[in-house]
Amino acid sequence: MNFLISWVEEYLFYPKGFFQKCISIILLPFTLFYCLIVYLRFPKNTKKLKNMGIPVISVGNIVVGGSGKTPFCIALVQKFSDVAVVLRGYNRASKGLFVVSLRGEILEDVSVSGDEAMEIAIFSKATVIVCEDRKEGIAKAKELGAKIVVLDDGFDKDVEKFNLVLDLDISNKFCLPSGGYRYPRKFLKFADMVLKENRDFYRNVNVPKCRNCILISAISKPQRLLEFVKNTKYYFFPDHHNYTYQEIEAILQKYQAKTILTTNKDYVKLKDMGFDIKVISLNIEISHKVIEKIEEYLVKYDKKR
Repeated sequence: MNFLISWVEEYLFYPKGFFQKCISIILLPFTLFYCLIVYLRFPKNTKKLKNMGIPVISVGNIVVGGSGKTPFCIALVQKFSDVAVVLRGYNRASKGLFVVSLRGEILEDVSVSGDEAMEIAIFSKATVIVCEDRKEGIAKAKELGAKIVVLDDGFDKDVEKFNLVLDLDISNKFCLPSGGYRYPRKFLKFADMVLKENRDFYRNVNVPKCRNCILISAISKPQRLLEFVKNTKYYFFPDHHNYTYQEIEAILQKYQAKTILTTNKDYVKLKDMGFDIKVISLNIEISHKVIEKIEEYLVKYDKKR
């Protein structure tokens, strides 16, 4: 599984071998068709976006998989009060709308919420709502008394919003399935702010000391963890994988490890299984410039009402 995840990640983002590059070229007709569908569906006319009666700040990206949206959302909601985070709740066992947490009080378990929603609920005091229909989720947030909505992965949603895009520049410039982009880079023109790491936001990573441990994770692009975790055994699962006690126990026995080293996103699914767990903490520091622009948007929105 580790090899397969590594190969797919390399193919989508940083293709090196001749075989990977050939596959990318062969799939270009499908990529052109994909881009046409994306272009036709994307809400390009801002005048037709629905005003939800509440300021909405979208945190999105244009690549497949993670670019730090969830930890960015956690950092962002801590800058304001009466905030609700609305997201789909990818790979959850439930359907429809659920209030995962209300002002920091956890109301549902991770099977209902999905891992990202539970991560936000545990590590912030925001109200967290999951719903496939983001408009319904935003309306619920307003009903619950939220003053601001943070829309996780809302770049392409047809609601009035302040569009933040976390830009991860990758060497493979093609869209799916030839490359790792969900949207062409030209779509960045639809963002209100394009944010770059180490310019507009910064990651602070703290890896706890861990003896006889194994790194286990099911995040997007898990190989990036190896930049911070050195000389440690590891086992990676596909993004959003739902762990079972039996498979984790088998991995610990196979690698003769006693402690699991993992991320916040994985911790919310592993914490109740009874294993010894140490968590890699990731904190995002958002630049003052970004916060000031958001505050300007909030003031302008208030004046329009």
